[in-house]
Amino acid sequence: MRQLAAVLCVLAVACEGSISEPEGGPGGGVTPRMCRNADAIVLGSAPMRRLTGREWANSVRDLIGVPDLALPEMPPDATSTSSFDNEALALGPSELHVRRWEQAAFDVGGLVASDAGLRARHVPCGEADADCARRFVEAFGRRALRRPLTADEAQRYVDFFEGQRASIDFDAAVQLTVSAFLQSPQFLYRLELGSGAGRDGQVPLTPHEVASRLSYLLWESMPDDALLAAADGDDLRTPSQLEAQARRMLADPRARPAVADYFRQWLHLDRVATETKLPELVPEWSAEVAQAARTESMLFAEHVFFEGTLGDLFTSRTGFVPAELAPLYGMSSPSLDVPVDLPAERAGILTRIAFLGGNAHEANGSPPLRGVYVLSRLLCTPPGAPPADADTSPPEPDPTMGSQTNRMLFEDRTSPDRCQTCHRTIDSFGFAFENYDAAGRHRTIDNGLPVDATGVAVGLGDDATPFDDAVGLQRLFATSDALHDCAVEKWFVYANGRLPEAEDACQLRALQDEFADVGGDLDELVVRMVLRPEFLLRPEITEAE
Repeated sequence: MRQLAAVLCVLAVACEGSISEPEGGPGGGVTPRMCRNADAIVLGSAPMRRLTGREWANSVRDLIGVPDLALPEMPPDATSTSSFDNEALALGPSELHVRRWEQAAFDVGGLVASDAGLRARHVPCGEADADCARRFVEAFGRRALRRPLTADEAQRYVDFFEGQRASIDFDAAVQLTVSAFLQSPQFLYRLELGSGAGRDGQVPLTPHEVASRLSYLLWESMPDDALLAAADGDDLRTPSQLEAQARRMLADPRARPAVADYFRQWLHLDRVATETKLPELVPEWSAEVAQAARTESMLFAEHVFFEGTLGDLFTSRTGFVPAELAPLYGMSSPSLDVPVDLPAERAGILTRIAFLGGNAHEANGSPPLRGVYVLSRLLCTPPGAPPADADTSPPEPDPTMGSQTNRMLFEDRTSPDRCQTCHRTIDSFGFAFENYDAAGRHRTIDNGLPVDATGVAVGLGDDATPFDDAVGLQRLFATSDALHDCAVEKWFVYANGRLPEAEDACQLRALQDEFADVGGDLDELVVRMVLRPEFLLRPEITEAE
């Protein structure tokens, strides 16, 4: 398996310095994985998954058919090991979730009951129709639960509807029945019960469960009518059927914000929004600038996904520049809607403000933060956390030493042997970004001295490969097997809502090989994931489990 080799020895020893793992990144420790039989279908776990806040909001809006429907903001979704919001083991409900689900469900139900257009869309009958309750329950319930209701379920909802109509009125019955569907565990969770008994420890998913896997992977939302119809007709079984649906869905406008949101999570683009800069050093910085930086990187990554390859993510100069960022990029005018070529020093995602400003301190850049980011998020080899007594504050210049660059200060801080065990690799990557200050502005001089952004990329080739700066480092990333393999692993984690397990070795290796065969085409990778036989299965659960 193509993996980083030379850096593994540095991951077992914690070290001193200004290190802070990116939020959600684990501190070392991976499950050993080896593919022993590439022809065998072996399944890792398939944990039950609650809808994330974004998935919940998208699903409610798509279900009701109101794209701009006002909904309460959900508490942030916790992540513990995977970097992604949809990590199954971190998605437990809270009391605050329950309260907001309840209020939103009641309000949305009231809207359906009172708005003439929505009522006509969702209640396919009149109050005088004897079978109205059943027709409404079966039609709305099929979409809300993302599958046809069982006879028992339908009867329970019909009885509930009729009870509310008898005790209150028809409008209240509509409101409270909609509210009941939106608070059902079958709506709030993605339950995969499978279709019948398993064989060889594997259970086939129902067509509607496959439809949900597709829709939440590609749209972060519920299946649309076309996908539900395909599930109804059992037309999600063959590779050609799955491929046709996947390509249709990727071409749908709903795929673009979902893809951008994937990159927001993988590349931890939210971090920039929490960073502040000293106003006397960076007067341009503001909360609006930070949000614009996140938007710009998400639009760039989305563009690369649909129009380019993974290599382009690290070499392209294409930019979508909001007005707030133009001064930091040295541009005279913004260009958010139309892509433009950025200056030569802005080639690749790691030369954009979101990464640079998000992995820096108030007054200067942080080589350890930036280096740890590279290892954790791009190379899937997170270093261990620093020891408890490590000084993680930004290093201060010694007035007796004369002028010193930011790099010199960090080199002095991490010079002890016990620090170099880790920092030899971390800072080698981190120093590549010294041409960019705390806000991501390009510079060639630091504190009156020339910037040194050279380094060696340990583990990207057979030997340590030298580079001159961040643009040169990213050119190495663009063709790196280790980085490409890590990118596949990140998509795998996102698709499954969990970290890779030993049982996933062959599937992951096959996807990594296929990704190489298609030249790093990211949307093609997602299609290949859908076409894997594992996409239609879950492991059998025994009584002991």
